[in-house]
Amino acid sequence: MDEPATKPLTKGQRTAQRLMDVAENLFARQGYEGTTLRQIADGAGLQEPGIYNHFGGKQALYEAVLHRALNPLAQAMTDHLETADDVRDFTDLPAVMTDLLLDHPQMAALFQQSLQGDESSLGAQLVQAWLERLFRQGVESLEAMGAASGQDRDTLAINVIAMFNLTTGYFLSQRAFDSMAEGDLTSTANIARQKALLRRVIRAMLVS
Repeated sequence: MDEPATKPLTKGQRTAQRLMDVAENLFARQGYEGTTLRQIADGAGLQEPGIYNHFGGKQALYEAVLHRALNPLAQAMTDHLETADDVRDFTDLPAVMTDLLLDHPQMAALFQQSLQGDESSLGAQLVQAWLERLFRQGVESLEAMGAASGQDRDTLAINVIAMFNLTTGYFLSQRAFDSMAEGDLTSTANIARQKALLRRVIRAMLVS
């Protein structure tokens, strides 16, 4: 049975998507506080007041950027963990996350901008709220499954952070790759290599 065709986006939806694409790149490079609505509007080919036809302001646009990229990650983690019967089922999760981040590779830099900057900034607080949700979900799932016998909560937390760093850090490493080899880290072949490596590393970390 054929799947129903995807309904085409309206003009307004396409404009909102373009605004989020531009905003995501700017927030990743300049941070929340360093990015202005005028810069976003210029990048999207709009006048600044036009943004308000789609978003209530910079905070609303930032929240939309985060939701667009991070809600699929949260949902994928929920779906994956609900069907996991054994700790070995967790070894594929970072590969799933890699595929989702591939749709928004600038998010890794956006995370770093927020986590390394002023903790009191609104941007940092919004990102931290999302990441705390993901981290807590990962730790509690590992605890409930008894995935790491004899490991305390601190160790489980470090394991979850390691998964996050191994997955997101890849998308920050193009310059390092350029110094040693040639090509694009987001190419199909290199993503496949990264996911295979993630499976081996995570399996060793959680199962050993």
